[in-house]
Amino acid sequence: MPTLQSLYPIDPQAPITTIEGLRNHLAQAAAVELSTVPLYLYAAYSIKTAGYKQWNPGISAFRAIRSVVIEEMLHLCLARNLLLAIDGGEHFRLYDHDFVPAFPTPMLHRVPPLELKLEAASPSLMREIFMPLEQPAIEHAPPQPDQYNTLGQFYAAIESGFELLDAADHDELWRDPHADLQYDRAYWNNDGGGSPLIVTNLTTAKNAIRTIVEQGEGAAPGDEEVPLSPADPKLGLNELSHYAKFARIAAGIDIIGEVWPVPENPKRDDYRGHLLGLATLFDASYCYVLCMIDAIYATTTKTRISGHHSPRYGLERTFIAAMGGLLYPIADLLVRQPGNGEHNCGPGFGFYEFEASGAKKDQLIELCEAVLGHYPSLGGDDGVRQLIGRLPAV
Repeated sequence: MPTLQSLYPIDPQAPITTIEGLRNHLAQAAAVELSTVPLYLYAAYSIKTAGYKQWNPGISAFRAIRSVVIEEMLHLCLARNLLLAIDGGEHFRLYDHDFVPAFPTPMLHRVPPLELKLEAASPSLMREIFMPLEQPAIEHAPPQPDQYNTLGQFYAAIESGFELLDAADHDELWRDPHADLQYDRAYWNNDGGGSPLIVTNLTTAKNAIRTIVEQGEGAAPGDEEVPLSPADPKLGLNELSHYAKFARIAAGIDIIGEVWPVPENPKRDDYRGHLLGLATLFDASYCYVLCMIDAIYATTTKTRISGHHSPRYGLERTFIAAMGGLLYPIADLLVRQPGNGEHNCGPGFGFYEFEASGAKKDQLIELCEAVLGHYPSLGGDDGVRQLIGRLPAV
């Protein structure tokens, strides 16, 4: 079976000197960004927070982690914008068996190795996995195009590649940045900052990279606060970096509170009967969100339908909403269910293969209806079943 490294090979001995090499680095950067989302969501889902409280303001680990998740989704989209700008990205898909990580999994190319795993929120999880993942680079750390110590050094190598290729042949590098396919609207994050950026030249590419790196590890070594909008910083408008947010949780400043006894690295095949059905619904819903993102990048902003919003607008408005309105209620049900032995159940974020013969949305509806009898809260006017019905077909 192909691996990510075989699909997008990186030369560990050389800097980035070709568009193909830059493309492969960006594809693997997108893979790293995607791998963080399940980690952070799983930790957030494990916190015993009633549904209505998830949106309440206040100092809490749930709120801090939620803000990081939304910014990681922004980083994923920025990495894909960068990829689209220099390569077109016609063959790149998030919804791909070889791209969706199965946990536990090693963090790509990191030295020393760091195993990423799904685990209940705890101070030790922050210290041992989340903080090393977002570890700031030391001052004057060199770019590292393959075996990197920090993500910042990996992105520094990508930025150096952009600079070299832009200087060598600006027109070739930016011959068709596909601005109409890049993601630039409908981004919400009440607890964080940044915004989508259209990448069409070296300046906008560097702004996108700056947003990713500064929000994650900080603007400079030792800095906890970063500009609310790294691409357009304004005096006094700051937020904490991801590293600093996790450090506050580890120190007990942002309180975790009680957590559900969820297992490490659950898989849907761990369960039977209606629990298997619920776990399968979660995996399918997660993969449907990935399909929605793929559909965004395949739908031009130039298409307009008289009297209606464009197809692209509908996709952009709903994929982030689906993260909270679709994934959270299903996961919240799972973590409350007694599982095997001392643990409850948990969402696995596994790859779900939709059947090619039928529409994915119809299959998602069938999976939901199959478990409604056991979990009636999925129904109702504001339930998961109704939300699925309102999602765009992809």
